[in-house]
Amino acid sequence: EFDFSCSRKYENNFDWNVIENDEFVYDLKNMIIEHFTPVAKARGITLRQSTKATPKRLISIAFMMFSFFATLPFFFNGVWWTLFATPFLAWVTIANYWHDGLHFALSCDWRINAALPYLFPWLSSPWLWYHQHVLGHHAYTNIGFKDPDLAHAPQLMREHASIKWKRTHRYQHMLPHFAFVWGIAVFGLQIINDIKANLKGSYNNTVSYSATRTRIIMHLFGRVVYVLSMFVWPFFRFSLSKAFIFATVPITIFSWLFMACSQVNHLVEPCSNSSSSNYFKHQVLTSQNFGIGRFWSQFLTGGLNQQIEHHLFPCVNHCHLPD
Repeated sequence: EFDFSCSRKYENNFDWNVIENDEFVYDLKNMIIEHFTPVAKARGITLRQSTKATPKRLISIAFMMFSFFATLPFFFNGVWWTLFATPFLAWVTIANYWHDGLHFALSCDWRINAALPYLFPWLSSPWLWYHQHVLGHHAYTNIGFKDPDLAHAPQLMREHASIKWKRTHRYQHMLPHFAFVWGIAVFGLQIINDIKANLKGSYNNTVSYSATRTRIIMHLFGRVVYVLSMFVWPFFRFSLSKAFIFATVPITIFSWLFMACSQVNHLVEPCSNSSSSNYFKHQVLTSQNFGIGRFWSQFLTGGLNQQIEHHLFPCVNHCHLPD
């Protein structure tokens, strides 16, 4: 995926020796402690517990889940409005809880964070997401040869200098090309990248991992369930044309929503080519906020619109970031 002819894959990108004495890092630590200390005291909980999802947040997540599951009987019966409503509610629900759960930001109980994301397998295997997103992307944001998010579709998109240029990249600014890539992005995450990663034992040649036979079997079973529940079932219930529509349109809409709410966070010119040897400053330079203070931006992205704060404090639930 990467052009290793100019690789600095093994370079140490951050100077950890100066972190403890850095004024910026010192201010960050004091800011988060000063913010959550009174919150913890007022609610009678620990400082760590105060950084997780609030009761109000959990209620809103439950309502989103209920709304999504309420559409499923209509969806499986082929009601046309669910082609749009079901993937929209799936995205909103995932954006507001799934991402936080996999960052251990829903609860202090690891079992809750680990189990709940498996209720909504629309975006990615939670197991692969840990490796791709939490271990890879957050540790080496926008660093070539180390951030797996830079090389999801190198045959179609080039958004960083570490990707070898191909003739197909000349069309990436055009709307049809752009819409096609965004439309198949989640399919790529769920199927293509998943298969390649497990065959290689490495996600996009950046994050290496291994697993027991039992874990691999469980993962493959989950992938089969995903394919059956997303793409196969319509062909047993509807005509060929309607089955094709129900097998492709919802996941395409979901994929567009995911890409629209996530790609602007990092893959823009000022962020893609910025860096710092200070890990925390690097997160600020390579992340971008948008729609701050707007309800719909916060709701539709689940707080992803505050990407700088999220990368500085990934274990803090997104409901706290506006504060």
